[in-house]
Amino acid sequence: MAGTVSSTDRLGPLGTEGPDTSRAGVLVNLLRLRWFIRLRWLFVGAALAVLALEHLVFPATRRPAALPNVVFAVAAINVVWLAVSRLLRRRLDDPAAFDASTIRRAQLFAHGQIAIDLLLLTALLHFSGGVESPMAVFYIFHVAIGALLLPAWQAALECAWAVLLYAALAAGEWSGVLAHHSFLPQLAPTRLYNEPVYVVPVVLIELLAVFATLYFTLRIARLLDDRREELLRANAALERSRRSIEDLQHRRARFMQTAAHQLKSPLAMGQTLANLIREGLVTERPDVLATCEKIIRRCHEGITQLSELLTLARVQEADPARQREAQADVVQIVTQLCARFRPLAERKQVQLTCWTPPRDDLYVRVGPDDLSDCIGNLIDNAIKYTPGPGRVRVAVTVKLAADVPVSVGVHVSDSGMGFDPALLHAEDRRLGEQPVFEAFRRGPNVMAAGIPGSGLGLSIVREVVEQAGGRIWVVSRPGAGTSFTLTFPIGGEPGRPPIRDTRATEVVLEGVSPTKS
Repeated sequence: MAGTVSSTDRLGPLGTEGPDTSRAGVLVNLLRLRWFIRLRWLFVGAALAVLALEHLVFPATRRPAALPNVVFAVAAINVVWLAVSRLLRRRLDDPAAFDASTIRRAQLFAHGQIAIDLLLLTALLHFSGGVESPMAVFYIFHVAIGALLLPAWQAALECAWAVLLYAALAAGEWSGVLAHHSFLPQLAPTRLYNEPVYVVPVVLIELLAVFATLYFTLRIARLLDDRREELLRANAALERSRRSIEDLQHRRARFMQTAAHQLKSPLAMGQTLANLIREGLVTERPDVLATCEKIIRRCHEGITQLSELLTLARVQEADPARQREAQADVVQIVTQLCARFRPLAERKQVQLTCWTPPRDDLYVRVGPDDLSDCIGNLIDNAIKYTPGPGRVRVAVTVKLAADVPVSVGVHVSDSGMGFDPALLHAEDRRLGEQPVFEAFRRGPNVMAAGIPGSGLGLSIVREVVEQAGGRIWVVSRPGAGTSFTLTFPIGGEPGRPPIRDTRATEVVLEGVSPTKS
């Protein structure tokens, strides 16, 4: 006689995954299927059939009249359980009504069934052999069900209730308070129920069996819960990997389409200008030279885009672990870059200043070429998008801990046009990144100004910084300039423990709190 264990077990926060919700799901499903109610009907039918068969085979056998009455009581209480189950099932089948209160009602329903089933089982034992009846094994059956489907403390209460009932039955028959009825009246009475040497060991064995069943069943249930949690985590990781692969494929497809479009423009323009010369539409020498100059400029734009595409591909394909085995001298690279870009800044009437600390031990774990491309793109963009007269400042700073360098900061700021707010505020929800770092993405203000560029520079910057385990901060105000800050952990000697891979960019727009991607 198993209780219709139709509750939800050790439930944590409703709707969360975990051992509690896994058992809650089992209990709810059992309640919806009414499996134990059906099992109880099966018991009633089997018990009545056995009593009828015994009466036919042994007509002289006389069982106490209360025995079939207990079986009928089981049937009657099962009707009540069925009615309650239908009421509770309506709530369980209704997502709007399925809440913590419903779970508590289901738990109470399960407790009531198990407690009353154990009481009825004790009555059946009393009228069919008492402590001499082998049907005491059904106590263990009920305890096992409770331990598998109920919280540990609730299952322990049911276990204590079962032991108390069995001990009370044994004590009552032993003391004569309860009349003893033989398990098999056809056999000679053994009167073992009245022998302390039999009753005490039987009760102790039943007690040990019940609590041992509780302990080992709870242990097994916990192991199953832990394994389920591992499977859930593995499944979640696989799902994240699947989404990442889809995002990567989507990003790659969009990247290829955009790259093809970007490269097509200068090639098509060069072809059009060359056709003007070939078809004799441009014949005057000054016009021919001007057209050739345009062709050269367009070819240069195409070559620049190809170079940046190759640089981005090289950086993206680099193994972060390999990157971190390399070393780059930040001060030396920044000094060389400032010297290389100074003539360009002077031609645009942009004042380029460079400050580096007087140290020669600032190394970061990234390839020198990659670091040069990273910082070079920032300086190039700062000069490109700053109309003269203007200023661009480059500085290297050091963060110390107990007078020991722990990280290096590279700051590049300008007084140029700044980013369009849409590039800093909007976030591509599918790719999970700020558009400002997306390949080929350029703001409307830049396009309107007619400033040439590929839109690949910041993609290269982000890839290099993140492979080095660094971070990026961007502060920008339209029309008043932009400031980039890159931080890199100090590299030290090659072979040190690798840095956790991360997407760690932080974008700040003046007057707006930071947003992370």
